[in-house]
This record gives sequence, structure tokens and C-alpha cells, in this order.
Amino acid sequence: MSVLPIQLCLPGIEITDVLVRPGGQWVSGVVSDGASAVLRMWAVDGGAVVDLYSDGPSRGRGLSGGVHVWSDDGDVVYVTTDARGIVEIELRNDVVTKDRSLAFDVSRSWSTPAIDYMNLRVFAIADWKELWGCEITDGDPYVVHGDSDFAIDAIAGVDGSCIVWNRPDMAWTQSASYPERVADGIAVQQAQFSRNKESFGFIDDSTGVANVHILGDQIVDPNISIIDHCEHGAPTWGPGQRTWCFNTDGTRVAYTRNEDGYSSLWVFDRVTGSRHRIGQGVHGCLSWEGNTLGALRTGARTPQQVVVYHLNNLLEPRRTVLVRPADAKWFENEIDVELVEPTVERAPGEVEVPYRLYRPHRPHGGLICWVHGGPNDQWQVTFRSQFTYWLSRGFAIAVVDHRGSSGYGREFMMSLNGHWGEYDAIDTANVLRHLQSVHGFSSATTVLMGGSAGGLTALNAAISDVSLCAGVVVKYPVVDLVAMLHSDDQFEGHHMPALIGSENQAAAHSPHNNAAALRDLPVLVFHGDQDHSVPLFHSERLRDAVEAAGGNIQLEVFAGEGHGFRNPVNIGREFAVTEAFLHSLMKNAR
Repeated sequence: MSVLPIQLCLPGIEITDVLVRPGGQWVSGVVSDGASAVLRMWAVDGGAVVDLYSDGPSRGRGLSGGVHVWSDDGDVVYVTTDARGIVEIELRNDVVTKDRSLAFDVSRSWSTPAIDYMNLRVFAIADWKELWGCEITDGDPYVVHGDSDFAIDAIAGVDGSCIVWNRPDMAWTQSASYPERVADGIAVQQAQFSRNKESFGFIDDSTGVANVHILGDQIVDPNISIIDHCEHGAPTWGPGQRTWCFNTDGTRVAYTRNEDGYSSLWVFDRVTGSRHRIGQGVHGCLSWEGNTLGALRTGARTPQQVVVYHLNNLLEPRRTVLVRPADAKWFENEIDVELVEPTVERAPGEVEVPYRLYRPHRPHGGLICWVHGGPNDQWQVTFRSQFTYWLSRGFAIAVVDHRGSSGYGREFMMSLNGHWGEYDAIDTANVLRHLQSVHGFSSATTVLMGGSAGGLTALNAAISDVSLCAGVVVKYPVVDLVAMLHSDDQFEGHHMPALIGSENQAAAHSPHNNAAALRDLPVLVFHGDQDHSVPLFHSERLRDAVEAAGGNIQLEVFAGEGHGFRNPVNIGREFAVTEAFLHSLMKNAR
């Protein structure tokens, strides 16, 4: 077949915040096409589809959400909205009968609504900072907790609870479940009750790895930890992450296992202690009602799906795919033959560095070494259209999990602290050496790519040894670490000193201060002029420094774009300019 067209890589339909409705006969979620969104539900038998709310529901993020919650009887759903605060929607015989706005302040941003065990009060988070409650019938909203710098993921048993942390910590360095407290140096996430409110659990990294922990109750008296060598959760970059959940009565737990970026879905029986593998792939938005376990699912060869697992028999689970929003694009004309499963590799060095290698079906020798952002993050083996775009053009792709990446335990993630811009670059350079010495790739046809924090790493890896690659492509890269030390970014600006270290270290590992090393290495940079996380001046300083050193750098500025491009025209240009850049490098290598 011909190479993949750019149209398939443009933003399409996305589904977030999937929930199984009480009763287990319907699954709900937010469907967005970029311009509009609707809260929708699908019958588990694959039949009817019902739109619940189309007047601007919140959209969630990726495999998470925190947008809506069902009452225990499944007759009412509460949804956070863009303009009306929190809206109550009533159904009768699976048909919407009316909706009304609760008394929450519509000028604030609300997330993760939760209902108490008597279905009398709704709790929610305002602006990622305060936990609020409100009587459902006629009460005025009130602050439950507002003394922490950050609050996320409202939950409700008898009263309201949430996850909290304070500056300079991030949610994944030290956090707690309010009002309960845990020991210092532990990060708690995804605290939740079972539907019957009798069981409570969370994920924490008290063992060094983010695993599920269940408090003792009437089902099992002692506390239970589902101990694994691998992570059950991921850093809390946004609300509504659900990589684990209870079944309705709390007797069983569904959870995910992240092994080197690959993921699988499991069930743990609290009574027997048995574990059952249910499915393969990266799952999010887990929810379980009756015998129906719902989730969002994706993988290297699997575009986003809404799935349900029928768990009448844990030894013989049955999966039904309810919604395939991208299949019409990807599974026609044999495009799916271009989809590639990666292999997991490890590069030796100061530490053993994991990476995943995607090999194209028609290789021409070119290699893209891609570095994720964060830097405390990981690109799991999910469906990434941009990967398929370059694979169809003959490029192999390596995805690096340098020190600081999530997915390998607390110690590995924290090992980057004080050395951002240094250890991550060392690890990435070692991966390139491994790729070239073991797998036979040539530096003359190798390109480093990365965005945001990944842009910093890609640039510094190239600066550390320009012989390792033929060029660098970065999007909205972090360039000036001294400026980042003084960042006023509300969410993570305060964390910069812990990551970077001293001002001297910041200056030493800022790419624009080492631009002379890039003099003979072509560099392509993309940046939006409305980026508030990593402002445009970062790329402008890099451009000015490289040009002053006599180097070759191209800066493409996209008007109206922030930290992550959304406009299809700009995305199309990004791919076209990048392809021309890579073509010139490959031509020069011949």
C-alpha cells in the first residue's frame, strides 16, 4: 500500500470518562470531535444509543475523565459542564426527562462529581484546589476542604474526601487522601469506594511501586495489598484517572499492570486471593457494575475503543467492543497492515535504560528516537497515529524511558531530581549507542524528536554527542532552565527546583547556552505563540543562539496554538515540514 495520508493523523472523535451505569446494561461517556461534545450512553447489547447532554459537557482527558457520576439507582446522572456548573439529568425508562443546574458557582471549573452513600449530597472539586459539597434538593454549596494547595478527585462515603498535596510537591511525589493522612514520602492516588460504600481503597507507592491497597472491612478483615513488581497506576496529571476499581459489592477488584509500557487487565478476588488475567492492552476509565466491567482500551494496533468485559465466569471472560470511533479511518484499504507492535529493549549505561523499538514493514534505514514529555511520564503502548505515519514511510521508531520516567517505581522516577537536562540526556544518548551498535542503525539516518520536556532531552542528548544523530526535531521545547526555575506555572512551576537543582545546574543544562555544539546539526523547531506552559521565548532563544553560532535552525511558529497543537491546518503543516526536513537528511546520508 501507499504511505499513510496525513488526514488520518488529524484530530478525530475522542471518547473520555467511560462509566458503566448501575444495573450494568448501559455504558456512558463523553464523545468529542474537537468542536463540540456530548454525554452519551450505549446499550451493552450493542443496540440503542442515547444522548444524555449536549450543551457543553466537560471533555475529560485521554484515558481519564472525572466528568460525570451516576446515582446508585441509575436514574440520575450528574455531569460537569462548561457553562452551567454541575447539571443533574433525570431519566425514566432510559429516556432523559429533565435537567437542572445545581447551585455550584458557574464561574469556576468543576471536576469529579461524587455522591454520598445516602444519595443526599454531591461533592466536587473546584479549580483543582477546593472540595465542595451541596445538598441535592435545595441546599447551598459549602467548602469541605480548602486548606491544601491542590485538591483532585472528589470521592464520597459518609462525607466528602479527595486527594490533596501541597507545594513544592506534585501528586506523584507526596500526596494524601483527605481527611486521612499517610507517612511522608508516599504518593496516594485514585482513592475510591465500592458502589455500596462498604469498601475503600487507593493506589499508593509505599512499597516503592504504585500498587492497589484495600482497607479491611466486613468482607476481609485485614488490609490487603495487591503487591506486584509493576505499577497499577500512573502519575496524576489530571482528574478522573481510573486504572483500578471495585465491583459493586467490593468483593473483587479490577486493576491494570504496566510492564515496560505494555499493559494488561486483571481481577483480584478479595475472598479467595486469586488473580485472573482478563485482557491485554492499555485500559483506562475502569468501572464495574454487576457482571459488566467497562473501560476505554487501546494498544499499538488498536485505536481507542469502548469495551465491556462480561465476567459471569472469571475463567472465561468475554469482551464486547461497543464503540470504535476511529475504525472507519484505520481499518479500510489494508491500512492496518502498517500498525506495528514494538519490542522491549534495554540499553546499558549508568543505569539500564528501557526503550521500545517499532520496526517498519518496509525499512529504509531511517530511525526516529522519540522522547516523551513530563519529564515524569511515560508513553505506554497506546495507539499513536503519528507513529504509523512515520512507520509507513520506512522509519523505525525508538521510544525512550529515561531516568525520571514513570512505570518503573518511585526510585527510578525520583532519580532524575536535581539532574533534569543531564541524566535524561545521558540515558537517551546511551539508547542511541545501543541502537547503533546492536541493531545496526546509522547515526547518519538517525533523528532525535521530542516535545516539551522531551524537547529538552532530545536537544541535550544531541549536544552531548553530535555524532549520534543527523538532526533534531522538537516541539515547544524547554530550552531555558533558569527561566523554568522561576516559572509561575500554577500546576508544576513550583516543582522545577526539585527537578533542576541549582541555578548553576540550570544554566549548564540549558540548550541555548550550549548552542555551539549544534552548529553542524540541522534543527527543526515548532512552537505556538499562545503556549503558557513553555512560552515561545524558549524556542526564540534557541534559534538566536544557534544562528549566532553559525548553525542551521528552522523555527515554525503557529499562531493561536498553545502547549499541544489543535488546529488541523497547523498539524498538517507540522507533518509536511517535518517530512521535508527528514527527506533532506536521508538524501544527504546517501
